[in-house]
Amino acid sequence: MDSLGALPFAALAGRLGSHTRALAVRKWLFGRGPLAHDGRIPGVRGSERLLAEAPLPPHELAARQVAPDGTTKLALAFPGATVEAVMIPGRGRSTVCLSSQAGCTRSCTFCATARLGFARNLSAAEIVLQYARAAREAAPDAPARNVVFMGMGEPLDNLDAVLAAEAVLMEPPFPRLSPAHVTVSTSGVVPGMKRYLREGRGRLALSLNATSDALRRELMPHTRTWPIAALLDTVRAAQAEDASKSVFVEYVLWDGVNDSDAEADALIALLDGIAAHVNLIPHNPVDGLPFAPPPLARVRAFQKRLADSGRRTIVRWPRGVGIAAACGQLAGQGANSERLLSVSRSEERPA
Repeated sequence: MDSLGALPFAALAGRLGSHTRALAVRKWLFGRGPLAHDGRIPGVRGSERLLAEAPLPPHELAARQVAPDGTTKLALAFPGATVEAVMIPGRGRSTVCLSSQAGCTRSCTFCATARLGFARNLSAAEIVLQYARAAREAAPDAPARNVVFMGMGEPLDNLDAVLAAEAVLMEPPFPRLSPAHVTVSTSGVVPGMKRYLREGRGRLALSLNATSDALRRELMPHTRTWPIAALLDTVRAAQAEDASKSVFVEYVLWDGVNDSDAEADALIALLDGIAAHVNLIPHNPVDGLPFAPPPLARVRAFQKRLADSGRRTIVRWPRGVGIAAACGQLAGQGANSERLLSVSRSEERPA
């Protein structure tokens, strides 16, 4: 069955027989009011049939947590899957972090999601619905205009759905996100990277995290299949065909693991000839895992070494760590379900 969340605008207008009514539906879906309905969308003639033939994905808000910095994490329960989406407030615009899978197909040793195993892929409509729900948490003066596919799951292992969701989110007249403000992150899946660099309209972010295959295999076991050279050669080949295809390289920093000056120099050498901005991410703690972020001075020294080489480098400081909403911390409801539900019920407020 089709779903309203994944219908292209032209198909929506065709079903309703009206561009104006289709625009009203999109504004309802991506607006600030409640998504709950009684089988019709107020003020939209023909919406009863639309919702019957192409309903929203069944879902409920299982938990809601708000950090002191305003970062808001939503646990959304879909049939057979509970996933988390995060709204991160910013100056003038906010960012929504979306999940592409329930659990993950990868086994990265530093990530909470990997400990869940893999439940299932999310549909394009379920991905779009995460944005619709999380964007409602943004302040009116900082609307959700950035999207990052950096939540639960490996986006390139569910690429058909990710591309379809990306298309809806970028589509005019609404929500019309800029391709420059949509980022799809990958742990390094070469076939998916090649396809996304051909077909995707957003920006690709490669989570590299090490400068040698030996260390990266310890951290990210699938490096055995796709070593660092294969990942970077894929980017080089895409940029040789289209010089405008810049990428992000994400590098999580762990104290005493990959944060030395020698590692910084090796990263500079690896990225020679590649148009890439580097995002440094001090590790966000996960209970039971033996990793820690470097001291602030070490993070700054690593950043300076890259910047002095001419490489644009920023530090992505943690947001929402206290509610396990930061990079690498998302774990659905798993072992935290009772805590999530109790916190969400005590803090629940209207959207």
